[in-house]
Amino acid sequence: MIFKTKNNKEVLLRRLNPDDFERLFQYLQELSPETTKRFGPHPFDTTSIVDFYGNFENLIGYIGLNNGTGEIIAYSIIRLGYLQHDSFRLLAYGLTPDNQTDCTFAPSVADQWQSQGVGNRLFQFILSEMKTLGMKRIILWGGVQCDNQKAVNYYLRNGFRMLGQFETNVQNYDMVLDIG
Repeated sequence: MIFKTKNNKEVLLRRLNPDDFERLFQYLQELSPETTKRFGPHPFDTTSIVDFYGNFENLIGYIGLNNGTGEIIAYSIIRLGYLQHDSFRLLAYGLTPDNQTDCTFAPSVADQWQSQGVGNRLFQFILSEMKTLGMKRIILWGGVQCDNQKAVNYYLRNGFRMLGQFETNVQNYDMVLDIG
């Protein structure tokens, strides 16, 4: 799927494939320290990326590509099912996790492409695929850091609701989107 950003640049949205791993590594290396500290479902080296996608059959990567240069400008991961270590918190909120109809979501957008509509369009693309796959609920991967108001607002605008708060090395919100 191709669309134009707010600043009129063409972006191609599609699934990640193994031929993209080196470009993905480059994308991850160019994220600012601020963005890097907020996105961490896997290490950022090429070997870890290959292992991550090679060892888990329930992962789907999605990318946004600058259609002019071919560089990755956005990257999101969907894990079909929920993260086992999150189940205690999910149960405490009154949710019954279901590996057949839940999926877990981790998005990122390159710093210079933020606020251009890329994240929203990539999410809508992913949401459409998740509905086709029969998913009923999207859970944030590791929540969202409470002090990341821009991201919290992004999730709220896209229909997510807050479940509660938990602490890791920072305060986080658990959020979920019912889609089904």
